[in-house]
Amino acid sequence: MGVAAELMFTGREVDGDEAVRTGMANRLCAPADLAGTTLDLAAEIAANSPFGVRLTKQALRTGVDATSFRAAAEYENRNQILASRTEDMAEALAARRENRRPAYQNR
Repeated sequence: MGVAAELMFTGREVDGDEAVRTGMANRLCAPADLAGTTLDLAAEIAANSPFGVRLTKQALRTGVDATSFRAAAEYENRNQILASRTEDMAEALAARRENRRPAYQNR
């Protein structure tokens, strides 16, 4: 909150190092590497269960505005139960057991 307030009140520019240090950015890369870095991150996310990624996005959005830690934890517990009952979860466990990449079907 303090960093956000300072930046909003002053309007000063922030360089990449400060953006990473304050959590405004996750990482830095050279401009020439931007497309490759972005595609690598997208591929890493896409390698996960689509349902799991969707639930995680919802949990992040919900957690920001949660009325309490307990409310956020209950929402996450619900998501864990939902995700554990999917075919994709069974596929993830089988893939780990068989030392292979999972083939998710979004089911």
